[in-house]
Amino acid sequence: MLKCIIVDDEQFSIDAILKYINLIPDLDVIGIYTDPVNALKTISAAEDIDLLFMDIDMPWLSGLDLAKALRSKTQKLIFTTAHSKYAFDAFEVEGDAFLLKPFTFGKFSTTINRLFPEKNGNSTSTQMENDYFLVKSKEDDLAIVKIKYNDVIAFESLQNYVKIHLVNNRTLIAYLTLKDVLQLLKFRPEFKQFHRAFVISMDCISQIKGNTIQMSNNLAFSVGDIYKDQFANYLEDKLLLTSRKR
Repeated sequence: MLKCIIVDDEQFSIDAILKYINLIPDLDVIGIYTDPVNALKTISAAEDIDLLFMDIDMPWLSGLDLAKALRSKTQKLIFTTAHSKYAFDAFEVEGDAFLLKPFTFGKFSTTINRLFPEKNGNSTSTQMENDYFLVKSKEDDLAIVKIKYNDVIAFESLQNYVKIHLVNNRTLIAYLTLKDVLQLLKFRPEFKQFHRAFVISMDCISQIKGNTIQMSNNLAFSVGDIYKDQFANYLEDKLLLTSRKR
């Protein structure tokens, strides 16, 4: 596990980072600080860490000044800020990455993989070793829930949320977008998208009637127009037809 600390004076920014961290099993948050002065005192006296997420524009002590004091305490330093003007200064204090708010999960995960290739891996085989992911459940007071990929039937977009359909008629609602989900599943070929609102497990398809796909939990939807070519390729690859002459 990679030990991480977040320093940011805005709670909504912290929540956004935590949401993405929860999707990467190898990251473990051991500290969160909204006061940079308190962060300086505590982190300076603590053991070294693997990764420090640092905001820049903070009261009393800027992230750039804080980074100068704490750079030796962390293996990697990622600046997270809403101001692009700080990009050059961030690398002057030996920042390893610069994430401009608001950043996507795709940008976040790509950055982590680049900085820690031996942990998170840039290959399909490494990603496939993880058989689960973590999400915050809206229905469980934002408790972090572990979900196995094999238990997922489908992901359904619900505006600002994603409804996760699971085996045994269970469902879970998470504060994610379908774009976040697709990034999470980019090395999981068993999941495909044939509709703008659904990403489904191919293992859980129950039947196909014409243009309608029905899942094992009776969830059904029609293939979207922009996905028809992909769907046709899937059928061509998987549909068993007789070679007998009629």
